Parts: sequence; structure tokens; C-alpha cells
Amino acid sequence: MKRHHFVAVELPGEVKTKLAGFCSNIKKEHNFKTWVHPEDFHITLAFLGTASGEQINKLSTFLKEVVPKHPSFILNVDHFGFFGNKQHPRIFWTGVEEQSSLYRLQNEVANACKQAGFTLEKRPYAPHITLARKHIESESLSMNHEDWWKQYGQEVQFKADHIVIYETHLERVPKYQTIESFSLRN
Repeated sequence: MKRHHFVAVELPGEVKTKLAGFCSNIKKEHNFKTWVHPEDFHITLAFLGTASGEQINKLSTFLKEVVPKHPSFILNVDHFGFFGNKQHPRIFWTGVEEQSSLYRLQNEVANACKQAGFTLEKRPYAPHITLARKHIESESLSMNHEDWWKQYGQEVQFKADHIVIYETHLERVPKYQTIESFSLRN
């Protein structure tokens, strides 16, 4: 089975626990087909698709050079959102306050990925943490994402201090395995 790979900001354990608490409360009132395992919470920087060991090694070499040049930075999880049809969304996510350091890091990571021979998505970067997939309630959602945040959310702040290359294992739970980790400058 071919594995997909991606580069992401790994979230600290306490942030994953807090987000899992949000999900636990939301599950009591709203149904989604799949809830993301808390260990799989992350912020994607670049989706790579399938990759050979040689491509991953080449990317790793570039990331070892690029990532330490970026200082660690603070991120604030401060809102919820939906992708897809607003009444029956495909993805339910939480987002971070806009942070120029995150966009600079993502741009450098994307350039490293391209140098390593990967073709990346052309959509504008939209940092988020996927919480659930495929809304399945018979009735459409009665609240918008701002109302959901007021009812279920609470700002969570954390230090982004390293990124990882993940490999996806669809048959496992949790399904993302760290291949390599890279530290930002402290």
C-alpha cells in the first residue's frame, strides 16, 4: 500500500488534550462520520502525496537547512470553521489566529518541497486543525461557526517549536506516524 506524506506543525500534547475536550462536548450534540484521533491533530504546512524514500531524504536535507533559520513562535487557536456545504460540511476544523511567522515558515517549507521534486497544491494556504469529517445529521446545522466557538471553544495558546514529516497509515488509529522532526530556533 502506498503511503501519503505531509509536513506539519506538530501540536503539544496539552493542546491535543484541550481540542479533544472541545470535540467531546460537540459530539454530544452533533454527528460527524469520523472524528480525528487527538494524536493526529496537526497544522499541515505541505501535502506531499506519495513519496519515495529518496524524495523524503532529499526533502529532509533541505528542511534541516531551512527550519532552524526560523524562530519558534506563539500560535493562538481562536475559532472554528467548516469546509464544504455549510449545512452539511465535509470538514469541521479549528483555526489559528493569523500569524506572519507561520506563513513565512509554510512558504519556506513549500519551497523546500518543490526543490525536492514535489508538486504542491495551488490553493492558497489556509492553516487549520481538522477535528471531524462528513457531517451526517439528518437536519442541517443550526449554528454557524462563530456560535459553535462561543458555545464549545476557548482560546488555546501554544509555542510552535518544531515541524515533522508524517506518513499516513489509513489502517491504524492514530494514523499518522512521525518520520522525522525538525526544531525551529529557540
